Amino acid sequence: MTRRSLSVISVLTLGLGALAGALFGKTTIPGEEQDLIRRASRITVTLVDWLPEETKASDLVYDGIAGMLEILDPHSNFLDPRSFRKMQERQEGSFFGIGIIISLRNAKVTVIAPMAGTPAARKGLRTGDIIEAVEGEATEKLSLDEVVDRVRGPEGTPVHLTIRRPGIGDSFDVEIIRARIPTTSVRYSYMIDENTGYIRLGEFSNTSEQEVRDAIAELRKLGMDRLIFDLRNNPGGTLNAAVGVSDVFLRKGQLIVSTRGRNTRDQSELKAPGREPHFEGPLVILINEGSASASEIVSGAVQDHDRGVLVGSNSWGKGLVQTVFSVRDGGLALTTARYYTPSGRCIQRDYDSFIDYMTHKNGNSSEDPGSKTGFRTDAGRSVLGGGGISPDFEAENRELSESIVRLYGSSAFFRYAVLLLKDIPKKDQDAYARNFGPTDAIFQDFLDWSRKEEILDEKACAEIRSDSEASDDARRALKVEILNAAIGLEAGYREAISADEVYRAGIAHFDEAARMWQQWRNNGENLQSENVGSN
Repeated sequence: MTRRSLSVISVLTLGLGALAGALFGKTTIPGEEQDLIRRASRITVTLVDWLPEETKASDLVYDGIAGMLEILDPHSNFLDPRSFRKMQERQEGSFFGIGIIISLRNAKVTVIAPMAGTPAARKGLRTGDIIEAVEGEATEKLSLDEVVDRVRGPEGTPVHLTIRRPGIGDSFDVEIIRARIPTTSVRYSYMIDENTGYIRLGEFSNTSEQEVRDAIAELRKLGMDRLIFDLRNNPGGTLNAAVGVSDVFLRKGQLIVSTRGRNTRDQSELKAPGREPHFEGPLVILINEGSASASEIVSGAVQDHDRGVLVGSNSWGKGLVQTVFSVRDGGLALTTARYYTPSGRCIQRDYDSFIDYMTHKNGNSSEDPGSKTGFRTDAGRSVLGGGGISPDFEAENRELSESIVRLYGSSAFFRYAVLLLKDIPKKDQDAYARNFGPTDAIFQDFLDWSRKEEILDEKACAEIRSDSEASDDARRALKVEILNAAIGLEAGYREAISADEVYRAGIAHFDEAARMWQQWRNNGENLQSENVGSN
């Protein structure tokens, strides 16, 4: 990001100063700072009184704080009360609500799936249901976040929804009692074949370590002796969670990550505590440019200790340590240190250009000159430094055709799947979904429907019919949405990922993972022998 001028910084600083005393509760403030706060307060009052449109003082101050933090780095930020509450919910692993996944589909707030065992599922909400109103307030004028805020609330309290269901003429009202809803970070966990397990971790929360250990224990019972651990598009989370998940794969006492900051309290080395059980067996970790922060700590530690094989593309390169300070009912996430992998690699990419940083155009470049070379794993392999984690084996998914992207963007596959299922009795939907093709007749009807809905024109439909890859993509997407709606999101996900090229590449590299696992285990046995001999 290009550095802003001093004059801009000064204005933004005043924005923060306006409510600094009130927000942080600081009672002893140096004279110079008091003067700045008084000036900022006067400016804020003047803006509120004289701006051409009515503006809240809190909006001015929050925007000013955000602007001031923006000049520091891409990850220091102020969390307003709503954002702070959402962050706490993610870290705690639960919230109070009714248990539905919703999204905008065709500009309508739509139920993507009710979560099994939740109040929404017990009340019979279905995939494809449209939420027309919450407590009598129409959702068409609300943002998706506003709908979420209204559906959530204190445990044990009721929320009233107005639902329109495909195939039913009139909308109907339903009252659902809110309850604690767990937000699991292990999104999917299942057996790929008789000895290969798969776990996808969506984020790092306070419950992630235990969730991963529990998932591994269950897969072990099913015969798993090798694992694909998918960290793609995992944005990270708490440092403690990263250490806990890394500990599942590493040997007690092995370095996981170090932090270096200006203050001595921000300089530390975090090692594997050695909690049981560990995962014993070949390990493949999938990463991509959406894998950040805690994901990079785990993958970097595994790579540096030669514990497993990394497959995919370069990770994001987010290695700035944020300390979150409570600010009344909000929070200040302030960068206080940097992360380094066990071999000494700096995880953070260069962020001098904000646009390049956010679009990932600067790849694995770093602010540290010459940091790309000179790093070695425990076994002596050369690994790339300079920000982010580079995989041992590169793999990427091919790009979808423009027409397929347009179909996804308009939720065409989802909407058509709901239409197909509305005439299938609920008791028969499971079998229907498992046996769904789709047939040539259904596929042609889908293309005709897409044309009538003005999603695709005749030329685009013809191109899909004549392009085998595009045709396969569309047919699979229909199958996925049918499985999602009729059986559940895991069934649809398993169908979708079966064609994932990075996932397939991960499976193809298990021979290398097995070789690395054997070497790692032998090294551990040698260390044990040395320790016994020295007693």
